[in-house]
Amino acid sequence: MDSSRKDIWRYAKLLGATETCLPKLDLTAKIPLDKAKADPSAVAWGSWKGERIDAQQTDFTPIERAADFLPKPRQDEKSATWWIKREDKSVTGSHKFRSLVYQLSCLLDSNVDKAVLSSSGNAAIAASKLLPENAKLKLFVFLSKKTPPEKLAAIKFTKNLIPILSSRPLRLARYAIKHFNLKDLRPSKDPNAAIGFRSLGFEIFEQMPKVKNIFSFATSGASIRGIAQSYEFLIESGISKEMPQIFAVCSSGQLAGSLVTKSAIALAKAEQVVDKKNCLVDIEPALRSEAKDGWTRVDTSRQFNLSSRQRIDKKIRRVDISNMEILSAREKYPRLETSNEGLASLAAAEKVGPQEESLVILTGRIWSKKKPDLNKFFEAENFADVDKLMNSIFKNM
Repeated sequence: MDSSRKDIWRYAKLLGATETCLPKLDLTAKIPLDKAKADPSAVAWGSWKGERIDAQQTDFTPIERAADFLPKPRQDEKSATWWIKREDKSVTGSHKFRSLVYQLSCLLDSNVDKAVLSSSGNAAIAASKLLPENAKLKLFVFLSKKTPPEKLAAIKFTKNLIPILSSRPLRLARYAIKHFNLKDLRPSKDPNAAIGFRSLGFEIFEQMPKVKNIFSFATSGASIRGIAQSYEFLIESGISKEMPQIFAVCSSGQLAGSLVTKSAIALAKAEQVVDKKNCLVDIEPALRSEAKDGWTRVDTSRQFNLSSRQRIDKKIRRVDISNMEILSAREKYPRLETSNEGLASLAAAEKVGPQEESLVILTGRIWSKKKPDLNKFFEAENFADVDKLMNSIFKNM
């Protein structure tokens, strides 16, 4: 471990990075936080020096007390005994920098020059800030036209990033990947995503070695898998005796992982009468997938032996959170400016109840209201649009 660093590359060897992908000992520069706060879309964090992308994350994302964000008269409330991991304060505004800095570095290290990413917003923002100007990689990012405008406005435009708006982004992204034989960076498809997320588990272990419970929102499940894999390594290496209980937080509503609209909020309020999906159930490691039930098992057999796989299965549980519970968490923590996904994780901690040494991961920030320049985005609504756009770009490469 490179103790001189406090970014993802601190754990480069533990992540299994290739020799050419390993960082040198040059420390990253100070982050211009004032500039980032004034105009997040103007800041590019990534730099490529031939061995890896330097994400300029100069320190661990902080761990704070959840009770500090309650209204002052309630700050001593016993139920808010958990801690919060502020991934929403990372250089790209979400925990996505951990997966993407590793995924993109591996692509550049392998001389891959074209890749596709479908995103609901945060991954696109992270990729736009991490992908260096001097890298020989074209990244086609497919986004929904329903993506919140503040997220579109936070995307940094470079010559290497091609943002494409569509009413069917996932379908067209799959077509582009298959038809043009491009690398798929979706966390559910690229194993390097989970490997990058292992840095989150290692970092938590360094900051909070006695943590017993971890709550984190799950979409593809790559971050949950990465955290579990990092602790499995620590156990097999004799560094840690036990894996924390990991709670994969999921939302059946429309507030987390989707749009927050007046209609969604109205529907959320109606859920208090009809919502019955707020039960706590045991699951094996789960990934959001194309299966009919929305979930499928994670294949951990390639990473671990049978006994360790069984141990992981027992240590990951799923908590379903409704829109109403997210809205209640927003009301309870009015001083906490974080995404609905983070609030869902706080609501899950509330539901499970006070637990010893519990940590809630806040995965993303709230982006300031700003209108995007839609003229900088490409549009595609069918396969013919994708063919035309791709062929045009490939011709000029």
